[in-house]
Amino acid sequence: MDHKEIHGLISAVVTPFKADGSIDYKSFAHHVERVASTKGIYGIAVSGHAGEVLTLTSEERTEIVAAAKKVMPKGVKLVAGISSGSLAGLVHEGQIAKKAGAEMLLVLPLFDVRPYRHLCHQPEAVYSVFERMDREVDLPMIVFQYPEATGCAYSVASLQRIAGLRNVVGIKAATVTATKYAEINDVLGDQLAVLAACDAPSLLGMLLHNAPGALLGISVVGTQHWVDLVREATDGDARKAKELHNNFAVPLMDAVYEYQLQRSPFSTSSANKEALVQLGEIQSSWVRPPALSVDKGRKESIRLGLQKAGLLMAKNAVGM
Repeated sequence: MDHKEIHGLISAVVTPFKADGSIDYKSFAHHVERVASTKGIYGIAVSGHAGEVLTLTSEERTEIVAAAKKVMPKGVKLVAGISSGSLAGLVHEGQIAKKAGAEMLLVLPLFDVRPYRHLCHQPEAVYSVFERMDREVDLPMIVFQYPEATGCAYSVASLQRIAGLRNVVGIKAATVTATKYAEINDVLGDQLAVLAACDAPSLLGMLLHNAPGALLGISVVGTQHWVDLVREATDGDARKAKELHNNFAVPLMDAVYEYQLQRSPFSTSSANKEALVQLGEIQSSWVRPPALSVDKGRKESIRLGLQKAGLLMAKNAVGM
């Protein structure tokens, strides 16, 4: 797969749960079908952080990929998030996702545990992981680049080392700042699709810096507007992109993702779900522990954000 084929928006969907904590597959299928049917969307990602991948069993992850595959429109890419604490486990997760119907993988860092975090800066250690994935899974991969503050962000040298692997085709650059995004895209943009990934106002700067597209969790809320924003910013009219960003995206970024500043203890996945609850798409914003579900006050903030973004009239709010 040529990295130049990747363009536009990949929307990271949520995983709805029932009252007993099991996955609500009916709501999930409806959610995926609605998001994936958005005009101009490039793909959807299941079982990412927005989909609470860390709380899902291996069997649930496989079932989620298979359930999404059944309702995906032709031509829209299905990306599966995978995570594991061991390289053998990561390979296994990739293989079962592929068997279930995934067309691409979003690979969460294997090094996201304290004893291994320093290895993100060691090109040969990073290469050993992705070379084995390239060889034994043989499916196009998007590398999840975490923010520097996590202590688990790949060095540019590490990303350069794996850029030549056939199946490493993209980077989800969740760098928080446009400056860090630019650093990666300047070096690797000719080899990989460096996707903007920020649910905060720095997104616009990333998109305008020669981004081929974006991979966003917040984009499940008002998806068509996000598709339009990414298109205008990357291959259209920057003035229109600015208007969409300021009038639509910013109120949602503030209300749902709190500009990624974590002003409250509540899960951003729960906040994202709550927006969908109020729009009448899913039934519950509950998230699996240890994450915390939104409280009444946060629900009200989300309602106001939906109104400011033009997605909700006051009389139409659901689940308040």
